[in-house]
Amino acid sequence: MRGKGSSTKRHTQRELDFLLCDMAHEAGSSFPVGKWVSSPIKCFDMAVDGSLGLVVVRFGRISIRDRETLLELSAALKRNSHTRGCTILALLHARHRGLIENLAKAKVEYIRYVGDAKLDSFQVRQIIDGLGPDDRVDKHLAKICPFLRYNAIDSHHEMTVCGAYLNRLVLGGHRLQGTCETEDHLHCEYYLKPRCAS
Repeated sequence: MRGKGSSTKRHTQRELDFLLCDMAHEAGSSFPVGKWVSSPIKCFDMAVDGSLGLVVVRFGRISIRDRETLLELSAALKRNSHTRGCTILALLHARHRGLIENLAKAKVEYIRYVGDAKLDSFQVRQIIDGLGPDDRVDKHLAKICPFLRYNAIDSHHEMTVCGAYLNRLVLGGHRLQGTCETEDHLHCEYYLKPRCAS
């Protein structure tokens, strides 16, 4: 993260102070810096046993149930007396208002969208070093329409609908990505005159 020391000794220590939990195995095969696990339980154990400064939780192309498990992990890390001082960075596959709201409740500090990229440890380190105020969870929430709702279709897929239009308007494509998931939602006719309360 910006503002940390830059001496060689400090830099070496910083390179060892993060742990990535990636249930979907989307991390690249090369991980000589930091630590990588695919199990949330192992991640929690390592975080409790170690003196990590940062835990990175990747929410990739996983089932809705696995997503809930990673949310539980994030909340548990923030509740535990040994790990509550750890900073948590959530790497998201895509924008998802419901998930971001739950990350805020879990007290996760940072979010970054990474899509389907296979990240090696050096790329994760670059993301960490580049984190700033715009990556804070509250900043992401402010950009996305609060009326977005998500209805599960199956264990891996959800349909996004407009809560300001009585959940009857299915959202996708340009409307979802270009308006609802950006600050442009502030000019949307449904946001300005919702047919129901949020």
